[in-house]
Amino acid sequence: MSRPSPDPLFRALSRRSLLRGVAAGAAGALLVGCGGYPAEEGAAYHPWRFPEGEAAPERVAAAAAILASNPHNTQPWLFAIAPERVDVFADPAKSLGAMDPLAREMHLGLGCALENLVLAARAHGREPTVALLPDPGDRAHVARVELAPAEPQASLLYEMIPERHTNRGPYLDAPPPEGLEAQLRELAGSDAALTFLESDADKAAFRDATLDATRAIIDDVEMREASHVWYRHSADEIRRHRDGTTLDATGNGAAIRALGKRTARPGAKTAANFWLTATRTTQTRASAFVILSTDARDDRAQQLRCGRAYQRMHLWATSEGLAVQPLNQLAERQDREQELALAPEMTERLEALAGRPGAQFLFRIGVPWEDAFASPRRPLEWVTR
Repeated sequence: MSRPSPDPLFRALSRRSLLRGVAAGAAGALLVGCGGYPAEEGAAYHPWRFPEGEAAPERVAAAAAILASNPHNTQPWLFAIAPERVDVFADPAKSLGAMDPLAREMHLGLGCALENLVLAARAHGREPTVALLPDPGDRAHVARVELAPAEPQASLLYEMIPERHTNRGPYLDAPPPEGLEAQLRELAGSDAALTFLESDADKAAFRDATLDATRAIIDDVEMREASHVWYRHSADEIRRHRDGTTLDATGNGAAIRALGKRTARPGAKTAANFWLTATRTTQTRASAFVILSTDARDDRAQQLRCGRAYQRMHLWATSEGLAVQPLNQLAERQDREQELALAPEMTERLEALAGRPGAQFLFRIGVPWEDAFASPRRPLEWVTR
């Protein structure tokens, strides 16, 4: 796998320990005696100690899968683990409802989990053979992975599994490093077509369309409420659920996060307005925006393969000190337009940006000002059948 040659500025900015130390100190000062809670503390974050406590290759592979990217941190997976085999299932209880009415994003997330599983299996002496949708009579059964004994094959992507986190904070608004587009295309392979938006005009068009899609989601009460269900505000909610989005993962600065923890849980409309502000001021700034597409947008196997491609990209970006954040508002509104037979406003704008139909996954990529915090994860025992 080739590697791009980033500008020295990108390398310099990949060392952000001082910034994070200052931020942590500010947060700690605000949390003292006020009922707040520190980031990344408690059993909800123990799975990131991967592969702590696991020895059997099949269990290590599944433990890697639960650390994958997934929509709104719903973690929509279940696993059946047997000697030399892991079966992957969709968990209908983890549906995003109106935010994902076609279950497209769920299957993209399952594809991400599948990629982690494959990488970890190879690293621990198993050669995976993947069969997608192996049981026509069980639509939830998305993959069967046979794991034959083999020589261990460690890889850079495998090593990045416990280091990869979604970064929703500010990125440097600068050109991408040389070779970035080519590297992402190599990682996508035949699993997804890739549109790379790096010009000022293209990025402005993506930004404007994403903001409009965000507003449309907020104005759609069912979508807004379906998203807010997955927000975990307090330490107790994080401990009980071990999923969903959290204050520490919002990308806000230390002071804002600490003050937010002192307040009551916001309502869906208030939280949505914070999201819109973050989208406008922070989350639509990046070196480039990327759209992954497939030929048949509703095809489950293609969604799973596209998710695998995205996971490879995010793992590789992590190894380069680059940050990634999904920005799927346009695709989410496209699903809603399809579900309700609405005028295809966002569908048409998304197709114009991608240069083709079939858009599945949108994200930004760039150099972050600070490292991202981990999101909570359910332990393997909670997601095995």
